[in-house]
Amino acid sequence: IKDIRIVNQTGDSYDISSVAAFTSFTVGEEVPDRETIISSIAVDVNRMRESDRFSYVDARMEIVDGGVVLVYTVVAKYRLRRIEIIGGRKSGEKVRTKSELMIGQFADDAAFEQAAVKIREYYSDFWYPRVKVDWTSKVNEELGTVDVTYRIDEGRKLGIKRIEFEGNDLIDDGKLKKVIQQKQKRWHSFISGSGKYKAEVADADVFAIKSLYMNNGFLDVQVSEPLLDDARPKRAELTYTVSEGQRYRIGDVSLSGVREYEPDQVRRVVRLRRGDIAAYANIESGSESIRAYYGNRGYVRTIVRPIYNANADTGVVDIDYEVVEGTIGYIGSINISGNERTLDKVIRRELIMYPCERYNRSQLKASENILRNLNFFEYVIMTPVPVNGTETYDIDVQVKEKPTGQFAAGLGFSSVDALVSYIELSQGNFNWKTWPPIGAGQKFKVRAQLGTERNDVDVSFVEPWFLRRKLSFGADLFHREARYFSDAYEQSTDGGRLSLGKPFSQFTRGNLAYSLEQFDVFDVADSASDAIKNEEGQRLKSGLDFTWSFDTRDRFFNPSRGNKTTLSPHVAGGPMGGETDIFGARARTTQYWDLPGGLIFNLRGQLEAVEAYGDSKDAAQANPASIGDGVPIFDRLFVGGSYTLRGFEYRDVGPKDLTGTAIGGNSSAYASAELTFPLWSQIRGAAFYDWGFVNENSWDFNPSAFSDNWGIGLRLNIPGFPLSLDYAWPLNYDEFQDGKGRFNFLIGHSF
Repeated sequence: IKDIRIVNQTGDSYDISSVAAFTSFTVGEEVPDRETIISSIAVDVNRMRESDRFSYVDARMEIVDGGVVLVYTVVAKYRLRRIEIIGGRKSGEKVRTKSELMIGQFADDAAFEQAAVKIREYYSDFWYPRVKVDWTSKVNEELGTVDVTYRIDEGRKLGIKRIEFEGNDLIDDGKLKKVIQQKQKRWHSFISGSGKYKAEVADADVFAIKSLYMNNGFLDVQVSEPLLDDARPKRAELTYTVSEGQRYRIGDVSLSGVREYEPDQVRRVVRLRRGDIAAYANIESGSESIRAYYGNRGYVRTIVRPIYNANADTGVVDIDYEVVEGTIGYIGSINISGNERTLDKVIRRELIMYPCERYNRSQLKASENILRNLNFFEYVIMTPVPVNGTETYDIDVQVKEKPTGQFAAGLGFSSVDALVSYIELSQGNFNWKTWPPIGAGQKFKVRAQLGTERNDVDVSFVEPWFLRRKLSFGADLFHREARYFSDAYEQSTDGGRLSLGKPFSQFTRGNLAYSLEQFDVFDVADSASDAIKNEEGQRLKSGLDFTWSFDTRDRFFNPSRGNKTTLSPHVAGGPMGGETDIFGARARTTQYWDLPGGLIFNLRGQLEAVEAYGDSKDAAQANPASIGDGVPIFDRLFVGGSYTLRGFEYRDVGPKDLTGTAIGGNSSAYASAELTFPLWSQIRGAAFYDWGFVNENSWDFNPSAFSDNWGIGLRLNIPGFPLSLDYAWPLNYDEFQDGKGRFNFLIGHSF
């Protein structure tokens, strides 16, 4: 290394001492090869950027006689010495806090402008949409410091009291207000912020209004920029003027440029019919369908353009799809970029298209969706890139990674668990072979819960591609201690579980698991019945269970349509050992319907039965105090509470002993019907009916002793804190229950 130079962007020399700590080499040092230098200065540049002490960093290597010269180009930041706030009614200290600038930090012009944006946002939150925030800075080169001054002209408070539309004869104001982001003042504005003037959304709102009209057949619609009347700033009015034009219906639909296929065959994928409302979205969907038709047959760059021939006098529009077919392509190499942590093989194994195959557009889109659903990436873009002079297309897979590790701690509460504190560490893209342990697509989680009614510790690991196949392997270790099952006893479980899972199709999956669990029923109350006292003590359970699932829901959380059905037979004991010989099965289904007006209706139901055999059954028959025909209390079935019948206490529906304590049964069923409806933003109302029963004997589904309830509730979709509030009134109940309504409070999602 002959020399190391530090320069600014104009080429002037810069003090090397401020950069020396980040450089890998010293002058005079011998380096074995050029590649070592290149890789080392790349590390240097990254170190400087990550230090947040420089606005700009670059490096280059110059070859000279007998060696090399390293040149680092930097623009240094200065230490922030002073922040001055001039103007505005808000306290200077509060504004400084909102700016997120801190005395002593390294700062530059970009940081000062970003702080100005945050100050504007802060004032906008207080109904000052026209606030002006200007800043100036003063650098002291000798001290290496900078002072910044912000001048604030907050302007007048402004609130939109009324939004009006002129010229909208065929679409009412209410529908137009729903599609725009600008809202008017309401009684709840102090919470929601509705009514704040947002000039930045004006163009988007004009586009939204036009889109609504065009998707209702008004292809010639014109919408003016909104006119603001702020003569009374706190009661301002906003007016949109609409020229609706003619409402069109579909006339003839034709295709031109189709050579390789029968036009009528291609025409079938376009779902436009004569007489239909000429909805712009449906017409564009026809273009997409034609591109998909060709793309699924190997055509890579098919161009489709709809030509509109509208007759304003008749209100009929003919559509001709101009098609440029392109040529059939084949897949060359698949190139992946942007995966700094995730291994290439984790991405490649998820793709359903391969080199040398004919290009297929549906497979490309499906591969994109599969990669997105891994939840490892902020975005996934797959692009076919032509290889010069051939029919081959390389597939470029571009991804941008996002954080997949999570640490969470907090408090939770529900009407079942009461107060629970928790701490959780998880990594959704785990790699047990490396440090840091990221990148192999495995899942790892440690969760501990400590509460008034429960104490749990769970450690879980999942390998989604076990033995290099689409076969998931899971391992779990857990300790669970519950005090909310009954006032008469407490129960704990220590154990582990090994599982294998495999998808059978897009919607179906199977999962086989082996569990070994040590159950302990303890702290049995002196007043408990002999039946409960007979359950006291430890018991080992060794068993297999299989779950077949069918899932067509549109999303896992808060679905609006689709079905999820599971069938789960299980067996324990016998040749698998342990002290619990039982078998049983559960069938569960939930169906969602997306109805007009934002309504969502769902029906769910479950049937379950369990039966003892072998030593467990023989022991029960020999013990007069035994209940459940040999099925231990931790495997008996219960209904009632937030997850089943909401008008009853948790696990309080079904057989009881002489003291009124629920002892469960060997057969159960429940069903629920629920209608939810939008109230405001992320809040939905709910009305529901729950029905169910628990019978003492195995495989006894006689519903004569049923219980039921009806109720109302709220669903608050708060990010990271989904909340369900329900109040339910029993209709049919037993002599141990008082028939009073019950409140249910639940944090989390139901699956």
